[in-house]
Amino acid sequence: MLLLVQIDLSNTDLALFDDYEAGVLALLPSHGAALIERLRSADGQAETHLLHFPDADALAAYRADPKRGALQGLWIRSGATSTAGEVRRLGTG
Repeated sequence: MLLLVQIDLSNTDLALFDDYEAGVLALLPSHGAALIERLRSADGQAETHLLHFPDADALAAYRADPKRGALQGLWIRSGATSTAGEVRRLGTG
C-alpha cells in the first residue's frame, strides 16, 4: 500500500521537526516499509512523503510502535501538522 503524507511546516520549529522526522523515518524498515519520495517545497512551508507499507497491518504496527510514540513530544513541540491517506498509482497517458 502507498501512503501519501502532506505536512504543513508553516508554523513549525524546523529543528524539532527534523529531529522527529529522522527518528520516525528510521523506524520504517523494521515494519517492512520504505520512504519512496520526500519533497520539501521551495519556500520550506510544506513537505510531502510517499511511503510504501506491505499492508495495513504493517502500517498499524508502525503507528503503534513504542519508539515512534516516544518521539511524539518532538512532533507536538515542533508545531507541524499533517494529513495522510492511501493513494494508488495511475497509468500515464
